[in-house]
Amino acid sequence: MAVHTFQAIHNFRDCGGYAAAAGRQMRRGMLFRSAHYPQATDSDLATMRALGLAAIVDLRRPQEREMHPSPRWEDFDTRVVTHPGRDDMVLPPHLAAFERAGESGAEARSAMTQIYRDMPLDPMFIELMRDYFAVLAESGGAVLVHCAAGKDRTGVAVALTHHMLGVDEADMLANYLATNESVEARYADTGPMRMFLAREGRTVSDDAIRTILGVEEAYLRAAFGTMDAEYGSRDGYLSDAVGVTPAQRTAIVDRLTERH
Repeated sequence: MAVHTFQAIHNFRDCGGYAAAAGRQMRRGMLFRSAHYPQATDSDLATMRALGLAAIVDLRRPQEREMHPSPRWEDFDTRVVTHPGRDDMVLPPHLAAFERAGESGAEARSAMTQIYRDMPLDPMFIELMRDYFAVLAESGGAVLVHCAAGKDRTGVAVALTHHMLGVDEADMLANYLATNESVEARYADTGPMRMFLAREGRTVSDDAIRTILGVEEAYLRAAFGTMDAEYGSRDGYLSDAVGVTPAQRTAIVDRLTERH
């Protein structure tokens, strides 16, 4: 798994390089994931520009985008896919979890698990996944998908992509859980988050903060469990809820993988 280093773009990595189904290999440099990047430096933007991005899929809600706008490089002409929004919810999932979490890590874990359990049925998420997979099928170059922290909405989107390509479950989970390396390094000091929450009248333990800012296999399993329960399988979810067509699946496999 390729890891890219930026000054102010966090949780950024290449999602390729894994063995896929039918003896194929997932190409590197075709699908990237990250957190949002409102503080990206000129150097960061130059590095991003060099990736040759044909499209950026921004999974954030309108209010998130307004609060933390994405800077662009000079002569920016990359396609950007966003959603106009469906509700008044401003907070991304990991921050919304703080509203449900108590002071303990166990309560925070329960809040995060429920957010993942609900995510696949959220109309806005479904519509964004429809746009995301359409972009993967038709894009002429590399694609970046991101949300706020780049771990929850983005994590489910990339995991579904890996599933579609036949990437081994262990590799899928490794890519998903790699978020913890970035998040734990960045938030080793939980003081700033505690101060932010205290201003809003909430007391949350360091254990709860670390739990919410990270990811766990059980979170992703909760999302998959909803897909299985409501649509029979992940493939059923992709076809019946998201609306991915057989032609799109074929195009995505052809674009993102190659014969090994």
